[in-house]
Parts: sequence; C-alpha cells; structure tokens
Amino acid sequence: MLSRTAILALVLAFGFAQDPAPKPLQQEPEKAVASTAAAPAHIATAEGTCTLYFYRPRLYRGSAVRIGLFVDGNPAVNLVNGRWAAIQIPAGHHVIKPKDDQSGIEVDSEPGQNYYFRAGWGEEGLFHGAHKNLMIVMKEQATYEIKQLKPLDEKDVTWTAAPSAHKK
Repeated sequence: MLSRTAILALVLAFGFAQDPAPKPLQQEPEKAVASTAAAPAHIATAEGTCTLYFYRPRLYRGSAVRIGLFVDGNPAVNLVNGRWAAIQIPAGHHVIKPKDDQSGIEVDSEPGQNYYFRAGWGEEGLFHGAHKNLMIVMKEQATYEIKQLKPLDEKDVTWTAAPSAHKK
C-alpha cells in the first residue's frame, strides 16, 4: 500500500504534468515603465553628470527616524526606512555624509557612472549614542537590495533639479 507521502508526490507530479507552461505577461508600454520603478539601472544621466543612489534597508532599529544625507553640505535626501532615491550631480569630487558628521564618504565621480550608498545606524544602542552610518556599496549588491525597497516620496528628496547650483 502507498504511503501518504507517495500519494501526495504522485498527485503533485500529475498536476504539474497537466498544466501548460506559464505564459509571459504582456504589458502595455506605460505599465512596463511604471513597473521598473525599483530597477535603478534605467535612470538616464544628463551629460557631465553621474547618478547617486541612496537606500536604507527595512530594519526595526531607528525605523521612525529619517536619515538626512548631504552632498557637499547641501541637503540631498531624507531617507525613510525601507526606501531608496536617486539624484544626479555634476561629475567631480564630492563629499557625501549624514547630518551628524560622524561618518562620510569622499568620491571622485565620473560622468555617466552610478554610485550606490546604503544608510543605517552605526554603533549598538537603540538611540542613546547611536550615530548614522553611510557606506558605499557595489552595484551588484545595491541593485539586489534596492529591488526589495520602495522609492522615496518626492517630499523627502531635497536635492534641486539643477545640479549646477550645487557645483563647487
């Protein structure tokens, strides 16, 4: 006599053998563009600029607090837990850091290139003594992590559209 496991395996195998292969989804062009909102590689850069991607993984620690990030001393984004944003800046030397100035990154950016930054909390402790932490991340890791997040609301992107206004 067949065991329950063997019967279940036969039922599943027979059920999968009868189903036709799933068909790929057909999307209208407008919907296809909207569905790539979490795919950061599709943002076109203007001539002489590069794109900075900022993201913050969804974690409980410090989740109620926005992390304000600055580029060359100018406000760029206020990162919310589980969100990402992208801004374009002129190519050249830039300093990216959170408001508390305890961590930061200097980058010599090149035109047309993308740079990825993950923000979070540094040392242990819920809020007492904790500082904001910023890390530069490889494209392969960042794109995977960003796909799991939602885009940042426009009200939290404080970088102006004219990058020449921020050029040093």
